[in-house]
Amino acid sequence: MLLVLAVFAQVLVAQEVTVQGRVTYQADGSPLPGVTIMVAGTNTGVLSGADGTFSIPARMGATLRFSFIGMTPVEVTVTSSTVNVTLADAPTDLDEIVVIGYGVQKKALVTGANLNVKGDEIAELNTSTAMEALQGIATGISVTRNSGAPGAGTKATIRGLGTIGNSAPLYIVDGVAVGNIDYLNASDIESIDVLKDAASSAIYGSRAANGVILVTTKKGEKGSAPVITYDYYYGVQNIYKKLPALNAQEYMFIMDEGRVNDGLAPNDWASILKNNSYINSNFPGNLGTQLGEEVWNRLQAGWEGTDWVEEMSMKNAPVQNHSLNIMGSAKDVTYALGVSYYDQKGILGGDLMGAGYKRFTARLNSEMVLIKGSGHDILTIGENFTYNNNKNKWIGTGNIYWNDLHNALVTNPLLPAYWDKSPDPNGFTPTLEGISLGQTNPLAMLFYNRSNYHWPTNNTITGNAYINIEPIKNLRVRSSFGINSWFGGNRLWAPTYKLSTQYNNANDRVEQTMYQGINITLTNTVSYEFNISDHKISVLAGNEILDNVLNANVGGSKSNSIFGTPDYAYLDNVVAESLAGIGTWGADWAAQGGGLLSYYGRVSYN
Repeated sequence: MLLVLAVFAQVLVAQEVTVQGRVTYQADGSPLPGVTIMVAGTNTGVLSGADGTFSIPARMGATLRFSFIGMTPVEVTVTSSTVNVTLADAPTDLDEIVVIGYGVQKKALVTGANLNVKGDEIAELNTSTAMEALQGIATGISVTRNSGAPGAGTKATIRGLGTIGNSAPLYIVDGVAVGNIDYLNASDIESIDVLKDAASSAIYGSRAANGVILVTTKKGEKGSAPVITYDYYYGVQNIYKKLPALNAQEYMFIMDEGRVNDGLAPNDWASILKNNSYINSNFPGNLGTQLGEEVWNRLQAGWEGTDWVEEMSMKNAPVQNHSLNIMGSAKDVTYALGVSYYDQKGILGGDLMGAGYKRFTARLNSEMVLIKGSGHDILTIGENFTYNNNKNKWIGTGNIYWNDLHNALVTNPLLPAYWDKSPDPNGFTPTLEGISLGQTNPLAMLFYNRSNYHWPTNNTITGNAYINIEPIKNLRVRSSFGINSWFGGNRLWAPTYKLSTQYNNANDRVEQTMYQGINITLTNTVSYEFNISDHKISVLAGNEILDNVLNANVGGSKSNSIFGTPDYAYLDNVVAESLAGIGTWGADWAAQGGGLLSYYGRVSYN
């Protein structure tokens, strides 16, 4: 045995040395105390002394990493017992221009709690919305999805909840206030600036009590050649982990155990399964009894029942995004054009009723210099406009009374999802009323009551047109006319179905709705920058008018359509016997007037 161990045992001895050296500053050669020196891949580390010297044990060939705040880290491979290192200042972005309220400023001069995120960082994360990308890269901001459904949108909270009311921040896109930025494709964004404290956002008044998110979309650069970029990604989605549910045998055992604990006899499952009076009464052929007998026979043969979440789920639900951007400039003109398409299928209901979210976005930004002066542009005009069209088919994600996942989790597994003898035109198995009157086929409820026969169309147009006048250098007068418009409609058909006493719809229903809203914003600012010796002063004054011009919706609903098919489900194709069969509604929430008038100013000194 000793001989075998001697043959197979190997001892690798690596030469370990004490590495000594000195760390100095590249700019003037002075020693750097407090530099962290770590042996890569280990927990061994030391700090350089007051004279920049250090001593650390390491093996030959190991990697030493030298790091110090504000300087570029250096890695050195150990080839001798002496290692001397020079550290240089890390490049900074303090000269970078960031967006502030009604203007821009060098990052080094910003004293408030601001955050700047580049559009490239957002686009490379491949999220459905730009706000979701901020979850892992923006400090001080909590971003959560409203639900797991595609197109559900996001909710952002800056520095925690500051009110028991609406805690949403103010969103500004290219100078226009909007409700959210979920309509933008990540490839359209140049940068996102977040104003997190009162000092930074004060210029926007009380609207900025919960912070401000400023979005700048991509624009062309002067003197740049045309550039065309195309981005595409494709992925699949699956449920990572499902809640464990009882199979048929486990369900029957638990129900019997509950009865026994109450001093009752176990269930007579063979009789209970056949007790389906609604189906027997409403359809020929004694179908209710046949259904119960078939289910009982399948259970006797070892059938484990229906996994409703599995039946409702789409395997490898696809998600894809296409983005095309064209940017460039010509003589005195810059332009940026972007077109994108996003399509995400829902994991739940994606196969059954087409649950999912589709978004088309088109963007056009351009600027033209009309009059040029000596060293500055006297007259400049431009515009930034984004059009969005989206369609969303959703499942119920509300409380327990409007939640399809909840229905799938609580419905008994003894009911088959489909039955070849089902009287339902889509093959859904009717309710086993002997087990529970309050539980029916959750797939049928999803198919009939949600949005299988639901055709929504939502549109937004957001942007502004502006004129800049600079009569003398650094004196700038700017006027901007912005619009935030939303419009669309929906057509819905609720078909007839007969599943049980509680779950049936004797008359089909047609519904059509339309809505439209317009907010306009007129912004005027005057700014002037000047120097007095080494003192730089910047002054800004302005006013803004926000008018809620229109916010209307109108709709109608009728039962008993003429054709009884989704293709002809329009209000014109429904005949109502009386006015009681017609439902109409409509309102204009802007009819009483609404808007904001503000005056503001700012003085900056450096």
